[in-house]
Order: sequence, then structure tokens, then C-alpha cells
Amino acid sequence: MMQMGVRNERRWWRAFPVQARRRLVRGTVAVLLATCAAHGASDKAKQKDVSPAPVARIRVAPLGFLAQSPAYLQMRLAWSSLNFIDKDHLLFTFHVNELLHRAPGESRGDDDQMIRADVLEIATGKVVRTADWRMYDRARYIWALKDGKFLVRRGNELYLTDSSLQLKPYLAFRTDLQGVEVSPERTMMLLEVKKVIPTAEMAEGDGGGQAPTLLGGGGTKPIETTRTEMLLVRPGEHTVLGRAQLRASGDVPLMEDGIVGMMHGSNSKQWVAQEQTIQKRLEKVGKVESACPPQTQVLSRDVVLLLGCPANGANGNSVVALKLGGKVLWEDRWGSRYIWPTFDYAEDGSRFAYESMETNRPVGTMDSFSQEDIVDQPVGVFDTKTGKLVLVENADPILSEGQNYALSADGRRFAILRRGAIEVFDLPPVVAKK
Repeated sequence: MMQMGVRNERRWWRAFPVQARRRLVRGTVAVLLATCAAHGASDKAKQKDVSPAPVARIRVAPLGFLAQSPAYLQMRLAWSSLNFIDKDHLLFTFHVNELLHRAPGESRGDDDQMIRADVLEIATGKVVRTADWRMYDRARYIWALKDGKFLVRRGNELYLTDSSLQLKPYLAFRTDLQGVEVSPERTMMLLEVKKVIPTAEMAEGDGGGQAPTLLGGGGTKPIETTRTEMLLVRPGEHTVLGRAQLRASGDVPLMEDGIVGMMHGSNSKQWVAQEQTIQKRLEKVGKVESACPPQTQVLSRDVVLLLGCPANGANGNSVVALKLGGKVLWEDRWGSRYIWPTFDYAEDGSRFAYESMETNRPVGTMDSFSQEDIVDQPVGVFDTKTGKLVLVENADPILSEGQNYALSADGRRFAILRRGAIEVFDLPPVVAKK
């Protein structure tokens, strides 16, 4: 059970048609998104070197960092993270190889790891503060919030921390915490929590009716099923602003005031994106032409990226950046051969960074691949309002869960783990679109 108030719950989710709700659980979004910016970044980089020299370089071996073996790439383990605390300090966390004693009550199936957290001064490379955190699994464990604060997950518990590295208890759950998502400007958070319910009490649209039973033992037993409950919360607060129940966890396009859904337009190739706000309003995002249902990536408070299939049947993916209200900010055509994308955002919405793993061949949703198929892990930094590529670098070592790069809150600094060091780059001011 979630230890937070639910007094102000709003059923904002039901304003979406059933089909739109189902599309929000985007099981194939990783492959579709992965065909986008990294390819454009890589190709443009070959035409022109857009990367300046780093202003700082902090070697990571003296900190105790060891690269993850490529054999673990397909397991998508959370190995490290890199974030700006402010323009002069970084938070670098990473897996430490050491023998752990079994904790009281720990089951044999637990997969604990020790994470070292270092606060680094960029100018000198000095370790300002350090701490060791014991984690209960190998999944993602940290998310950046506003003003140099961070959300840390240890199993089914959430903590808040900052440059002090002290973990302050925030929320706890009695069932599995299946996912965490923070909006680009860090003012909204979506939590996915496992919920076990009797079949007869399943939510509307799941069948309802008489509960099936299983025979065995001394009689019958009602079947229980699991669902994912999605909860909208302001980071650091306890009030649930909205909730929804889905069949499984999945990515939901999260904005600062609600979520984005996709509807059919006036014809089979027209799609309309709308924001469903916490206040139950439907706000127009915009519409695009696409031969397949477009996938949605929120870039800032008022900019959404829609990635679809060219309506004329051409190869690649059509990419459209829309300002809320329907204005097209920029368009592009991006190629394929990139998988498992991740994003990072400037808090002020000025820029975004995109990373994915480049393969030596196209990889479909159900295709298998090996470590020998992975070529690079490019990261491109783009101006949100213009789509201009500002910088592109390859991360090294390649980490399948990303988090080996970071953008500062104002989008003026970029950090990346590569070539045995954390390299920090100063970026030019964002040029306003005329």
C-alpha cells in the first residue's frame, strides 16, 4: 500500500477513449524512437565536427570506477549515473565490485549491489563528498529533480537526496514499484505500482462478470490478477493528483500538467495528439500525417516530438516537433539502426540530449543481437525549438541503460563518460528561432 494521501484523486485518465489509453502503453516505443536523433546526429557529425573541446576532464579510474563487461549489455543493468548538481558540480554514481553480506530477511533471489556516489567539483576534479548506497537490485535507481535534488530508489522505497548524499525517506510501497518517470522540467512524476486484485473486482473494461475459479485442494479459489496502477505526484509531495489502472507497466508521455494521447484524425493517415491535463481539460498538441501510429516524446513544457512513418511510404521515420497548440517548430527525416534510446533535458526546456546504441544492422522489435553487433553509443545535443544539432559525442563504455551523460539545468553545459574520464563541454547560447 502506498504511504501517501489520495484525497485529491482525479479520474483524468477516463477522459481518453479506450484505444487511446492502450496506445499509451508503448511496448515498441524503444525501437521506433531509436531510429531517430542518434542517426541524424551521427550522420551530421561525419559532415562537420560540431563538438568543441572539453573544458574539464575528470579521470574515473582513481574514483574506483570499472567499466561494465560488454557481456552484460543485453541485461540492461543500471551500472552508473551522471548528473549536474549545479553548473560547477556533478553527481557521479557507479557500481562498486565488493563482497556484500546478506542482509537480515533478504531472500536468495535478491540481487544487491553497492553504489558509490561522488560529488565532483568540475574545475578541479576533486571529490567533495562521497557515500556508499546499498541497492536491492540492478534496475535504475536515480532520477534528477529540480534545484540539485535527486530521487533514489531502493527496492520498493523512494528517497530524496542532494549534494549531502544523505538518503531521506520519501515514499514506500507494499507491492513492486515497477517504474518511475519524471517530466522534462522535473515538476511532475509518474509512479507505476503493481496491484493485485481479485478478477471479479477488475477495473471497468477488463471483462468483469463472474470471477473464474481454480479447482484443487479442498475446494475453489478465486483467481487473482495483477495490474499496474499509475500515480501522478509532484516530486517531494505526497498527494496523488491522478491515477489510472493498466494491464501492464509501460511508457507514458508525461508533461508538466498531464499526459499526451494520440487519436485518429480525419483520415487513416492523420493523427491528432492531445494533452489530458490533471484539471480534466483536453489541450490540442497538434496533428501529423503518418502511415503508422506516431510515438510521442515530450521534450519540454510546451514542445512534443512525434515520430511516425512517412505517409508516402518512404524509408526512415518522419519527425515533427510541435509546440502546444499545433505550431510546427521543425521537421526532419531520420534513419534506422539504433536501439534502446534514452533522453535527458535542460530544466528550462532549451535543449535535449538523445542517446542510443548503434548497431551494425537494423534490429527489429523481436530481433536478437549480440555484443558484436553494437558499434557505438552516440549522444546528440539539440536545441529544442529549432532542432539544431549543437554537439555529438560517443559514450564509452557503452551502457545499455544509458545515464552516462547529462545536461545542465540551463542547457549550457554537457557532460559525458568517455575514454576513461568524465568530459565536460561548454555549449553556446541557444539562438532564438525567428
